[in-house]
Amino acid sequence: MKLELVWKGKQEKLWKSQISREPFWMGHVVRLVAVAGALLATSTVLASCSEGDGPQTSGSASATPSSSAGPTSIEYPRVQTPLDPSPYLDNPCQLVPMRVLNSIAEFREGDPDTDSAAAKKMTGPRCTWLPRDLDGPTVGITIGTVRRATADEGYKGLEIEYRSKESGDIDHLQPLAIPGHPGNPAVISGQAVRINNGSCPVTVGLADDLTFTARVIDREDPQGACEGAQKVAAAVLDTLAGGK
Repeated sequence: MKLELVWKGKQEKLWKSQISREPFWMGHVVRLVAVAGALLATSTVLASCSEGDGPQTSGSASATPSSSAGPTSIEYPRVQTPLDPSPYLDNPCQLVPMRVLNSIAEFREGDPDTDSAAAKKMTGPRCTWLPRDLDGPTVGITIGTVRRATADEGYKGLEIEYRSKESGDIDHLQPLAIPGHPGNPAVISGQAVRINNGSCPVTVGLADDLTFTARVIDREDPQGACEGAQKVAAAVLDTLAGGK
């Protein structure tokens, strides 16, 4: 019994180490930082251009370009079937039935995260399912409510995924159609090296300014990781659409 407890403790540490190396929300945070950096750079240029023109009062014309200038337009698929995740924000684990997860591998019960600083300020509500088998895949979902509430127009929903590919922040973007949900466009997007290494995120539009991401990490089977992530994404949509 003692040896079994020690083994389980080591197993838990390995799982947590895996998640810390490849957090489900990292891609979104990197893009938020990139956007913030671009806005800061723009502000610096505008401030530099105004030097030498004499003192500026609050609300003067020199502040107008930064507030009125928006991002360039970009084509991306719009959500035709809006779905509201509000009933599940307190426990996003309820969005994915265990029978769906068990079709991928055997998992422990989901671990919701809605109160941490990361969930409240960077990602939105999320849930992680750890495998019962030491070598099994890890599954997570994140609902992008923080981006919806804090990001500027043009940097929300699926639009930021397409904008990130166009700007070079990511090098892989693959549009998807989730079976049974043609009104909710989806993509696999991120860095190709991570996706090819078994960390596959599927991001799905719930509204034009809101997405969720289902990610499966499976270093042993990268292709299976993307297939699993699409299964999880479909399950979330099924739940939100009323189980149809």
